[in-house]
Amino acid sequence: MIAARGLSIRTGAGHAAVRSADLAIRPGERLGVVGESGSGKTLLALAMIGMVPEGLQVSGEIAVGGTVVAPGDEAAWQRLRAREVAMIFQEPMSALNPLARVGDTIAEPLMVHRGLTRSAARAQARELLEETGIPQPERRLDQYPHELSGGQRQRVLIALALACDPALLIADEPTTALDAAVALRITDLLVRLARERRMALLFISHDLAAVARTTEAMLVMYGGDIVERGATDRVLADPAHPYTKGLIAARPSLAQRGRRRLPTIPGTVPPLEALAEGCRFAGRCPVELPRCVHLRPAATATASGSAACHLLGAAP
Repeated sequence: MIAARGLSIRTGAGHAAVRSADLAIRPGERLGVVGESGSGKTLLALAMIGMVPEGLQVSGEIAVGGTVVAPGDEAAWQRLRAREVAMIFQEPMSALNPLARVGDTIAEPLMVHRGLTRSAARAQARELLEETGIPQPERRLDQYPHELSGGQRQRVLIALALACDPALLIADEPTTALDAAVALRITDLLVRLARERRMALLFISHDLAAVARTTEAMLVMYGGDIVERGATDRVLADPAHPYTKGLIAARPSLAQRGRRRLPTIPGTVPPLEALAEGCRFAGRCPVELPRCVHLRPAATATASGSAACHLLGAAP
């Protein structure tokens, strides 16, 4: 199991980019994380692989397979990355080294972490490409990233992340820049791999439809806080937090008839220094209470899981 308890990430100026996040992912589980840009999704994921950018201060506890790893223990994280936790980074068009052949890129962690010879690593790289559905895998090994399509590059990134059979695979916006048909195949591939390998999957996306298709449980983040969590289908069908309701209402639907303006969440995510000390959604929430600005709401049980909103607690 991979777990985080009380995980917080602050800037050098002391502003919280992630506040006291708790989550746990067991083998075979698929957890989605949604929220607008700037909500803290990617930072949360980077903390789970020990790659938070320099200048940020990380506190709290991260446990990998029962072993607690200090956020700043780079030597420990180097031993765990690829073998226990791996990540598919955003933008398949730019995430691969343009000067390295595909086979060399995938073979490197196999040689470094598993001690395989170059020929054995190449053979394993071919099997990984085949597993991820790339046609003519033997040929692809000798190609450079620019010779592949966006969907093929994304599959190479998945093969690279799977090379050392990690317990947790983090997929950060894996369908970005892909057309709808390719994105659909990529999400189906991730689900199949998680099931077959009994691998935990942390799936980060703006796309609620992709999250619904890929995950069993989900977290909703806003301003560095986890504002709602629960089973994916139940949260999407019966959201409790005003922010979650706003995200779901803003989705376009082919079932809608006639022309009408889509609902929107007013404003934009403010910079960290301008976020409220209480509920981070204060200032944009349509049902805000006076206490919301200064008092952080506790998580309250809901029909779908739990949500952190004063409206769900005691009567105002």
